[in-house]
Amino acid sequence: MTSQTTIDTTGSGDKAPVAPSDKAPSDGLRGHPWFTLFTVAVGVMMVALDGTIVAIANPAIQKDLGASFADVQWITNGYFLALAVTLITAGKLGDRFGHRQTFLIGVVGFAAASGAIGFSSSIALVVTFRVFQGLFGALLMPAALGLLRATFPAEKLNMAIGIWGMVIGASTAGGPILGGLLVQHVSWQSVFFINVPVGVIALVLGLMILLDHRAENAPRSFDVLGIALLSGAMFCLVWALIKAPTWGWGDGLTWTFLGASVLGFVLFALWEKRVEEPLIPLGLFRSVPLSAGVVLMVLMAIAFLGGLFFVTFYLQNVHGMSPVDAGLHLLPLTGMMIVGSPLAGALITKTGPRIPLAGGMALT
Repeated sequence: MTSQTTIDTTGSGDKAPVAPSDKAPSDGLRGHPWFTLFTVAVGVMMVALDGTIVAIANPAIQKDLGASFADVQWITNGYFLALAVTLITAGKLGDRFGHRQTFLIGVVGFAAASGAIGFSSSIALVVTFRVFQGLFGALLMPAALGLLRATFPAEKLNMAIGIWGMVIGASTAGGPILGGLLVQHVSWQSVFFINVPVGVIALVLGLMILLDHRAENAPRSFDVLGIALLSGAMFCLVWALIKAPTWGWGDGLTWTFLGASVLGFVLFALWEKRVEEPLIPLGLFRSVPLSAGVVLMVLMAIAFLGGLFFVTFYLQNVHGMSPVDAGLHLLPLTGMMIVGSPLAGALITKTGPRIPLAGGMALT
């Protein structure tokens, strides 16, 4: 395939307008599908790597900053809470303002937040900048998919997304090993500093290669109140679950936060039925396969990410393992993602999603 052909096929989907071929430079880099895939993979690699590399560093962070176990949990929870809430609306931001611009802002913000964590001297600052990491990381994911969808022709899009998924799996799998090496031989700060040069590379590549794509039917408004209600409900729920072992499950504060969480979710659902452009169209959940898929993904995330967090403390603080040894012991857990991702994709193509989903949950 020549560069002229790839440019002509850019933006054939409904999500973004076609980019004129005369805007491409003579070297054929800008808008080239495979170079675009490489660029977005570098950016998304930071987000995927951060999901597991920090787990190995948590015990060292706790010891160095004198943090409590509950405080350290917010290093992970703050990141994923911000990531989850922002992901819902990040796709709309890309549709309206352009996936290229959204991706580049995410790259710069994520790298900057990572550097700021490395210079943090308190657990409060670490958690604060981890939240910013989650916010900017959420911009990267849907923007990357939007760029791939607009750049690759339909017959090669699944292959591109499969490769993109393998990069995420490999980054997730390599996180504990790389994190162990950095923590043991450099410092816990280095697991965050490593994102800075990666972010610079992704930024330079993005400026050189990525074409901008915007949806023709992009939303004109954003459900700000919906975002606030959902964020508050999720925060209260997580806060109650983290503090319950300290306060006690029968304590009034625990039930106050749990009640506030339930109230927040109810208000969110009522608001979403009224707003013109809802954050989450609740009608989607009338689909049984979609609802079941969401529940299964939540359960999988609890089992995988929750287990990863506690196992790292168990291996290092109870068994006295070094960060490198702990990372090696986690490799079977994370490494199977590299093997399982392409196998699951092939199995879904042949049998549909039910068998892989059931098998994956049973193994988990």
